[in-house]
Amino acid sequence: MKKLICAEDIETLYKEGKQCLTVTKQTIITPSAKDLAEEYNIVFQMQTDSVRTTNPAAYETISKEGLVSLLRQLLNDAGIDGFSDVPFAYEKHRSGLKVVKGSTVKLKPLNLDNSRVRYQELITPAESRFSCGIMEIDDSCFYDDKTLESFNYIIEGELQLTIDGTTYTATKGDTIFIPENQAISWSTPNKVTILCGKLKGVGKE
Repeated sequence: MKKLICAEDIETLYKEGKQCLTVTKQTIITPSAKDLAEEYNIVFQMQTDSVRTTNPAAYETISKEGLVSLLRQLLNDAGIDGFSDVPFAYEKHRSGLKVVKGSTVKLKPLNLDNSRVRYQELITPAESRFSCGIMEIDDSCFYDDKTLESFNYIIEGELQLTIDGTTYTATKGDTIFIPENQAISWSTPNKVTILCGKLKGVGKE
């Protein structure tokens, strides 16, 4: 089993006056632990090799996302669902680039009155000039009497939109533009999954 070395472990070694830590090829050293070890001049020594190194990068490191994944796996192995409240897993670069793991997205009811219409925002207005999310309608419908200007892409299924007494049908691969301040009924005879997006600041007054 892999052993995880974090910044707290390095801090403990420093307080104990130790300047060497024995590791193996299975040892995982977090980036913060590497930095702190260099600051305290603590070296890492392979268990099978007496040669010391001040280059912790020679060992396997783990990112924040990796730590979350490792903890999730440990909890799952123990039969504990500690991440039930996390709506989805993602990776994000400091530039703002974000990769959402689609298979992990957990949809929530759009309102308490209808659990068959579910939604989860993936990109927030705080992150970008537009917001984006996934909506799922399961053998149901809902009425929006004052729409937001938006685009909607049908991922799976069939969607029926009724406006001014006219019904339009969109299926997998179709893109729908919704103008603002309209009254539209959304419905599906089975189940439909939609990618929804709108520009930041565009919406109801």
